[in-house]
Amino acid sequence: MDLKYDVYWDGKRVDRHIRKFIDNICESTLEAAWSFNRAHRTTFQDTTCVIEEKVTWALFKKNTGLNCTTSTINDRFIKHLKLTNNLLPTLEIMKERKYDLYGDVKCRMCLEENEDDDHIIYCQQLRDKWLVVANNTRKFFVHTTDSNQELPISHAQLMIKNFFPKEKYREIKLIVKSEKAILTITTLLLEIFVNEFYRIIWQPRCNLITEWEHIKGIKKQDLRKKIPAYQRITYERTPTQQIDGATYDLKGRKILKHSEQWSIALGKTRQYIDQFIREGNRVIWKEDIGEFYIGDGRAQEQSIGWELVQSFNRLVIHLADNPVISYN
Repeated sequence: MDLKYDVYWDGKRVDRHIRKFIDNICESTLEAAWSFNRAHRTTFQDTTCVIEEKVTWALFKKNTGLNCTTSTINDRFIKHLKLTNNLLPTLEIMKERKYDLYGDVKCRMCLEENEDDDHIIYCQQLRDKWLVVANNTRKFFVHTTDSNQELPISHAQLMIKNFFPKEKYREIKLIVKSEKAILTITTLLLEIFVNEFYRIIWQPRCNLITEWEHIKGIKKQDLRKKIPAYQRITYERTPTQQIDGATYDLKGRKILKHSEQWSIALGKTRQYIDQFIREGNRVIWKEDIGEFYIGDGRAQEQSIGWELVQSFNRLVIHLADNPVISYN
């Protein structure tokens, strides 16, 4: 027996399939909570106006869901996720986990400063390698590049977190007219940049850390061993301050507790769903890639494929004289 029923939200009838409606509620809640994580909350608060968020979502979609068909793709997604959430096992993070083993060890490149995500970008001993990363990324589009040309990389701090600079997105948009082609190109550019970072900077750095751990007698079983709470040495890599019983960072922003984070996220979700109900049966959430075509799908795909080739050609000509990446 088929049961017919209507779904209501705050007295308003929902004219969308119930499963799709629930999926959107769950997805919106998770995205809101994700944006309030301490790791990248600052990024969203400080740089929302300078990043093109849909490129990040496109990159994640490329490596998740139905697209995640192999362990290699899954590993690739994990790498991107670690970068976005500041979860690369830098020495500062290892001190938080095992201070009894790592103590006050400094960056193994410069031997002077603490190694965190920002230091990996600004460490003077890695400057030449960052230039190689920039050049290799650019060579994907331009096959003839002067290897000795110094390319400043001012947006590396954003790109290494899988965020594409809005300014550069607009520059490419002046050359590439198709929105889908722009998204494909910028996603690919971001992916190549991250892959080159892992190959040229992160992997050699890990080899140095492994050598240092071997000299210090630190073994893998030592890292897996759980330390009793009373023996644990606390190391806080992010300076904080207490104000009226709450914890704030040095910029005066409150560090949210888990319950506070979810409370705010649920509030944001309710605002979104209220807007969704008011707008009616149309897509208003973040843009998906290539899902909402009208007409013959095969003809659309062929047209998009040819347009993408033309867009690549125009972009190659432009990049020969105008590098996408700049680094100060």
